[in-house]
Amino acid sequence: MSSATPNPPVPAGASWQASAQAALQRAIALIRKHPLGFVGITAATVFAIALVMHLAGGNATLKVQMQHSFRSAQVSVWVDGDLACSEHVVGSERRRFGLLPAGIGGNFSRMVSVSAGRHTVKVRVTSDEGYDNSGTTIGDFPQDSQVNLQVIARRSGDLGMNWQGMSTLVPDSGPAWYVKYGGSLLMTAVGSLVSAVMAYIVKELPNLLRRTSAPKA
Repeated sequence: MSSATPNPPVPAGASWQASAQAALQRAIALIRKHPLGFVGITAATVFAIALVMHLAGGNATLKVQMQHSFRSAQVSVWVDGDLACSEHVVGSERRRFGLLPAGIGGNFSRMVSVSAGRHTVKVRVTSDEGYDNSGTTIGDFPQDSQVNLQVIARRSGDLGMNWQGMSTLVPDSGPAWYVKYGGSLLMTAVGSLVSAVMAYIVKELPNLLRRTSAPKA
């Protein structure tokens, strides 16, 4: 009585690779059969994604400015609890009329991109001279606007924070939003498709050449 020959073990990942290869072949065949449908579905998908990105992508700008009298200090800005920037600033000797000493002074200015809406802004200033104060304020940021926040580092008190008004940012004169977003997404999608097709061709080309060059029985 002869025993059945056991099947050779399937290499790990072979089943997944075979399934992926079969799915890719079916997708390529479907694209070849309905090229216009594939283009239409791809264009509609890209447009839908671009529309969602545009509707959810309203932005504004926070401009933080501060004049200080520190030789060296660290300025940190948080928006809704997230650290937006942290920079080291230095001051220099100032002179009145170019001759009379007027103390140490310096400036800090930073633009921070935020989403449109209401945000909580916190600023902290620390220095090696023993100064460590922070302040928190809430502001509204309309879409496509720049809101200015003036920070006053008082040596003998808390950190002062005053809103200095708002300005509307001039929209760029470049392509429409759907052209910018859609073009970028379309290029990404086409690049991914081309990469997948090229990888498949490179993988299957040796087998195709072997089959075509093999002598017929």
